[in-house]
Amino acid sequence: MNFVLKLPKLVFGTGASRFLSDELAALGAEQPLLMTDRGLIACGVFGSVTSTLRTQPAVYADVPENPTFDAVDRAAALLRERHCDVVVAVGGGSVIDTAKLVAVLAGHAGSAADYVGHSDKITAATAPLIVLPTTAGTGSEASPDAGIHPTSHARSSGITSPYVIPKVAICDPDLTVTMPSRLTACTALDALSHCIEGYLAIGDSPLVDAMALEGVSRVWQHIESATANGQDREARAQLMLGAFSGGAAIGKGLGPAHAIAITLGDQGLHHGMLSGFGLLASVATMHEQIADRVDDVAGAMGLPGGEQIQAALRGLFERLNLPASLREMGYRSGELTGLACAAAASHFNLTSRYRPTEGEYAGMFQNILA
Repeated sequence: MNFVLKLPKLVFGTGASRFLSDELAALGAEQPLLMTDRGLIACGVFGSVTSTLRTQPAVYADVPENPTFDAVDRAAALLRERHCDVVVAVGGGSVIDTAKLVAVLAGHAGSAADYVGHSDKITAATAPLIVLPTTAGTGSEASPDAGIHPTSHARSSGITSPYVIPKVAICDPDLTVTMPSRLTACTALDALSHCIEGYLAIGDSPLVDAMALEGVSRVWQHIESATANGQDREARAQLMLGAFSGGAAIGKGLGPAHAIAITLGDQGLHHGMLSGFGLLASVATMHEQIADRVDDVAGAMGLPGGEQIQAALRGLFERLNLPASLREMGYRSGELTGLACAAAASHFNLTSRYRPTEGEYAGMFQNILA
């Protein structure tokens, strides 16, 4: 299977956010809708971006931590009311994914529920989207995907369409320096999972595979530095590059780690940490089945072989003071058979080089629950 790589225009580097006005002008935008969350307003990050604008934008600032249908529909109503012609996302994956659905609704009738799970309905009528990520994790700034929850405590579904790939990604490490250490660690684990699973996904794409392995190396080398010192701009920049690479890799496909993470996403817990647990649970099984690919990942991590990745991840969790199990994270354990059945039925298995059985999924969940 061949894979066609389509990416946004990338504006990268310290202070890159000052070019937002130029990029809006290049798109011929007259009335932007800026989307963010209350935390980014409170810490001043959003204000640092808007201070460079030469126009008065409409602002939707009520994106929740887990993006929801309701937030999409409310923001789309504001977009229509103000006759906005471009959507700008300033935030992490929740803000960017919400903005992608709002961009869809800008040129399509209906509500979020009409398109989530129905990507075939999405056309080129989607409004242009500019994104300024404030975390280094989801890779949504480079991917054709968006995950949205019907409610904040329901498992997410989503869309996949080339029409929601942003027109421009402005990646400024300065926008990430206020991230708390725990959030830095969790979002970086998300980026790591995207790079690893993208590399392990089916499909022939030497460029994406090279980006994915380079992303693994960047995240693995710099996650601890960025978590320990938020002002380490070099480490922050390296994580942003890793996250962008992971976003490109998402377009190729994901696998069992994300099948696990999404299955566990029904209790409002951080997706990045759940993705980390998904890697921890699945990497040994994947090494048994596709050892050569997993060994390549190990090499990018500076490890001698894929059989050492699971222990290396456990060591990283410990050094970053992250929970060692789902129970410690606060997950209220579901019925094991039900979890395994849901993961085995996940669409993420369709792009995995190896599709675990329901029994194998049960064993994976067992390893991370307690």
